[in-house]
Amino acid sequence: MKKTIIILVLIVVIVPLLVFLFTRSKKTTTTTPIKKTEISKKIELTDNEKPYISLIPRADGHELKFKVINIPAKFSTAEYELIYTAEDEGLEIEKGVSGTIKLDSQNFEKDLLLGTESCTNGCKYKYDEGIVGGVLTLTLTTDDKEYISFETPFVIKNSAQINKDKGISLIQENFEIKATVTSKNDFFIVIRNFKPIYSVFSNGKGLGKISLIEPSTVTKENLNSLVGDYLIP
Repeated sequence: MKKTIIILVLIVVIVPLLVFLFTRSKKTTTTTPIKKTEISKKIELTDNEKPYISLIPRADGHELKFKVINIPAKFSTAEYELIYTAEDEGLEIEKGVSGTIKLDSQNFEKDLLLGTESCTNGCKYKYDEGIVGGVLTLTLTTDDKEYISFETPFVIKNSAQINKDKGISLIQENFEIKATVTSKNDFFIVIRNFKPIYSVFSNGKGLGKISLIEPSTVTKENLNSLVGDYLIP
């Protein structure tokens, strides 16, 4: 009789416990659907579709006017990043300027300060020094997450440096211009453009004399000005 009572007690206690554990286990194994991550797709443009980039130094070389024109209408967003190396108390420090623009036309421009700005009580500027060049990156994206990305090195020199070095070059591209300029204090920037050309920009006209372009297959119409586009065959 005692054994029967013990067995009944065990059944009464253990069976509900097993049912509880089983149902609890089922609930904890339920999984939540994972959201699909949006995937971007890189696309290509023909040379005729590619926009044109300008990187024009200010007269003092402390600010660059970054302009992009003829952007295909399908792109809705532009992201840019300018990375350069500056000197601070004898040390080389990597600096950068970046931003995102919602496109409402096929052109845009931004002023890129090479330094820092504080406008708490009137604007004050601390300009970076010893800048010789860097890398510019531009990414254009559509609403459907299709994108193109372009990266180019750039070099910045003033008139005195160009006349001393007898020219300006993009070492990464094996591109060199042997030249002198007549201006005294202008700044010049050379880049490989989005289109198949090299471009030289200046705050001035860049008048002078180009004596040699390397590689020799690269051509320019006006050899009396350093500024302009150099056509890549």
